[in-house]
Amino acid sequence: MKFSLPAAVFGLSLFGASDAARIEIRATTGPGLIPVSSTTYIGDDRKAYPLGSSFDGCRKTSYNWIREICIDSDRARAHIVYSGGTKKCFKRTRSSSKLCGGNESCNKGA
Repeated sequence: MKFSLPAAVFGLSLFGASDAARIEIRATTGPGLIPVSSTTYIGDDRKAYPLGSSFDGCRKTSYNWIREICIDSDRARAHIVYSGGTKKCFKRTRSSSKLCGGNESCNKGA
């Protein structure tokens, strides 16, 4: 039996072009229709910092250099407040989805 698994991948990218920082929110819905989601901060250093499951609102992180991250999905925006008080604002610039499934998962076993 072959399943088609719709997967929605949302990206919140930084306003300014000078920085490479972005926030990625991924949600995958499988055959059980229970979405699996994750939020990741991609820093200016291009390293990925997992922030846990996706969320709406504000939360603290396990990273001591991030004081707070806030995501507003309805308004397609987010911001991060760093421990030094600097605030970076983000807006959703890309949203995509794809169908996957069959013998492989969307992430090919990852």
